[in-house]
Amino acid sequence: MMGLGSIYSDIQGFLSIPNEVFSLEFHINRNFSSENQRMEILSKIRSFVYHFSLFKDVKPFMNSVYQCIVDTLDMRIESITDFEELLIKNALMRFIQEYVNYSKLTHKRQTLKLFSDSLEKLQLQPLIINLGLFLKPMYQDINYLNSLNTVEEVEVNYSLNNEYEMKIKSHIDQWLKSQVLDLDNHINTEMSLVKEFNSCANSFNISEDQELYERLLTEAKEMLSMRLTMMSLMDSLSDDHSEPLLIR
Repeated sequence: MMGLGSIYSDIQGFLSIPNEVFSLEFHINRNFSSENQRMEILSKIRSFVYHFSLFKDVKPFMNSVYQCIVDTLDMRIESITDFEELLIKNALMRFIQEYVNYSKLTHKRQTLKLFSDSLEKLQLQPLIINLGLFLKPMYQDINYLNSLNTVEEVEVNYSLNNEYEMKIKSHIDQWLKSQVLDLDNHINTEMSLVKEFNSCANSFNISEDQELYERLLTEAKEMLSMRLTMMSLMDSLSDDHSEPLLIR
């Protein structure tokens, strides 16, 4: 039986994450106290990453898989069963949203409907293969990857409103990722989102009578709506269907 160290090395090697970035052990130790829990959660993570074997040589893709694992661990989920389910949902939401953004698709609802046929009828492995085939060209697009790096470096010349917009959207995105969303409690979640948005907008002196406030609040609600829509679609992952269905 492999020890904890061997499984960490196995996951790190599979995802090709450099030592200075790989902090999986820190996140697991912070959230799971017993060695048995850590062994079980690591085994779940290793099984999860192996679903991406077809794409393991596409390093930006593997970086995204790793970041999704870390983000899910930071939600401090105590139940390992809950973690496994949430990891799958977070990953699929992340990848589909990345594809929507990459393709500059404006009709996001229609795009999610396009994916829904596969989400309703595929088990996890063929579903990841289908999505991965869509995502692989994106993660191999040098111009796109460079544009992401430019955004992360937060370069200079933009207007004050654009600066506020970028920071508020980034804050709301991080806030949403930290929430354990519940379809049955979406009204309360939206109320919490509005409260969080107002606090953020106030910090930039953006008042409710400004057009910028209305536009950013609408976009924040759309971000929540997309995540809830994806959750609703992915509830069907428990179906027994296993025949691959190509995304049209």
